[in-house]
Amino acid sequence: MGLQQPAFLLRKRPFQESSEIVDLFTPERGRVSCVVKGAKRKRLGGSLSQRLQLFRPLVVRFQGRGDLKTLLDAEDLQEPYILFGECFYAAHYANELLLRVLQQEESYSELFADYASLLEVLKVESSPRAPIRRFEWSILQTLGVEPDLSTDANGEPIDPDKWYHFVDNAGWLDALEHAASKPASGRWLLALAINEPEAWASKFARELCRTLLLPYIGEAPFKSRLLWQQQTQQQ
Repeated sequence: MGLQQPAFLLRKRPFQESSEIVDLFTPERGRVSCVVKGAKRKRLGGSLSQRLQLFRPLVVRFQGRGDLKTLLDAEDLQEPYILFGECFYAAHYANELLLRVLQQEESYSELFADYASLLEVLKVESSPRAPIRRFEWSILQTLGVEPDLSTDANGEPIDPDKWYHFVDNAGWLDALEHAASKPASGRWLLALAINEPEAWASKFARELCRTLLLPYIGEAPFKSRLLWQQQTQQQ
């Protein structure tokens, strides 16, 4: 029978002569890696491989006891989200993020819903900056490491006229009292706390999320960023 789960495809990789390995994002089992046997042979599995498209809501069925499962079936729930320009590359970046942080055999039901919502927003937005920052924040929340944006390390309300420095396992400290190479404006922190779109689209939000995610995603470059930079240079 196998286990059935809603899923999104994150990545495909060639495997042996005629098969593929697919990495799937599922709400109850986290990241699931599966072999699609005979993916390059239409009679054996090509049609199954063809149904596995990026940014398409799926229901998949797989089996296996180890880290590498066997994909038995996949059905699409709707047409894939059609994305353009910077939003297309932002969605690929989200996939790369998930590949770095998702664990196997863990539940990610809220993050799964947030990912689906991200694709829905990117389908209609002209700029992905605020949506992708909010998704990065969702990842931080899932990891349990997002800082409180409204209070400092002493439990006092963030002062909009002060500058702060974030310290792991402590919180926001007064930047004037602690050496800080990239201090954070209290005004911006409070704007993020009340979900102001302009704040989430800002360079400050980008730098904050990157700094907080760094211990969990590493310093290896993201292919999606490099591809977007190449695309903009050619225009």
